[in-house]
Amino acid sequence: MPARLFTGIWNTLPAGGRPRCAAVIGLQRLKSLMKSRNGSRSARPTDVLISNAWGRSPYNVLRSLARHRLSVVVGTDKFMGMAALSRYSAATFRHPLATTEPEAFTRRIKEAIQLYSPRVYLPMGEDTYVVAKYIDQLQSPAVTIPVAPYQTIRRLHKKDEVTELARSLGIPVPDTIVPRDADDVRNFCKAHGSPVLLKRISSSSAQGVFHLTAADVTSTWNDALRHNGTPLSEFVLQNHVRGTGYGVSMLFNHGCLRATFTHKRLREIPTTGGISTLRIGVVHHVLEEYAKRLLEAVKFHGVAMVEFKHDEDTGHSWLIEVNPRFWGSLALAIRSGVDFPYLLFRMATEGDIEPVSNYRTGVVMKWLLGDIAATIGELTHRRHLRAGQRPKPDAYDDVPTDDPFAFLAGAVLAIRKFLATRTWQHDQANLAIERLDHP
Repeated sequence: MPARLFTGIWNTLPAGGRPRCAAVIGLQRLKSLMKSRNGSRSARPTDVLISNAWGRSPYNVLRSLARHRLSVVVGTDKFMGMAALSRYSAATFRHPLATTEPEAFTRRIKEAIQLYSPRVYLPMGEDTYVVAKYIDQLQSPAVTIPVAPYQTIRRLHKKDEVTELARSLGIPVPDTIVPRDADDVRNFCKAHGSPVLLKRISSSSAQGVFHLTAADVTSTWNDALRHNGTPLSEFVLQNHVRGTGYGVSMLFNHGCLRATFTHKRLREIPTTGGISTLRIGVVHHVLEEYAKRLLEAVKFHGVAMVEFKHDEDTGHSWLIEVNPRFWGSLALAIRSGVDFPYLLFRMATEGDIEPVSNYRTGVVMKWLLGDIAATIGELTHRRHLRAGQRPKPDAYDDVPTDDPFAFLAGAVLAIRKFLATRTWQHDQANLAIERLDHP
């Protein structure tokens, strides 16, 4: 286990900053030992193989499955992370980044499936989209891959298409257009007031989102178009709806609902809306009905989280986006009694499970590192800190007291990434899914 910790910390250090001393030689030897270990078959038969396991969500998937005495092999890219260095992983392997090298990623996963022979393969993040696209290359009689068809995932992920689908089903959405030029933006601002939101069609977690007013259309618009070289055709405009963020998480078996959990966001990063850093488990029947209606309409298969804004004063709600994959706040659902990873494993291996809809409400969980960043953001922008209105967390997403090496490695990685990129997201975490149509 110390080898995993030291190797992970070594990999997070910039090459130019690694001291040349006797301690480094020792770390290099440990790294060599880890490399040989990563290439060998795990001692136990493999139950589950996971990929893209660099963050807290995959780590909590690993913990969930290991708690049920399942053997889990962890795949990750060069950044490693919590799950790869956890005491709960049976073995680890490296793979290319799915969002930038989808075909190389697929080849490596195919090799890993052949090597470890898992009963179930679970992609963890936006690698889900790549797996769905190339699933014919990965499937075999021995492994089950419980993901929705690629076209279904594509439709739910793209903000323009999911908005049209929701509107056709009677689910409220913000007014949305695909703008052609700056005049469309100005006219939209005049019609809906300022600010409006300019969003990349293929993005999540507040990445590629710009707040526009009629006065700053030109400058902000140009900044948006320069964002990762994104062309104009890959943006939507939406009116800015005000409300509290909610997430409805669900497990479906070929269009049949099998598990539900809802959380309310108490703090987010950025503070204007994005990734939740503090949240509480609740029940919201209206939003749950909307999410169920949407996912039933496409006969969804696997796990998904549907995001809403809900105005507590007026009672109005709006669909914001769909994440047809595992989500960052997964640990709260597990702690509240809806163990999505294990339920998904059982569904994949047994064919079906009994529906799960009852859970403990009122459980509060915090993403510690993200919440620290959110607090700094509030201070920087001089927003009023309502600490007294925020309940004390019952537990943390990223502070496993029984797995300190995983926490330390995750913290070192997150801090290094934030200092380098000023974001808590994985490098190039968002995939422009339509580009998979023409690889």
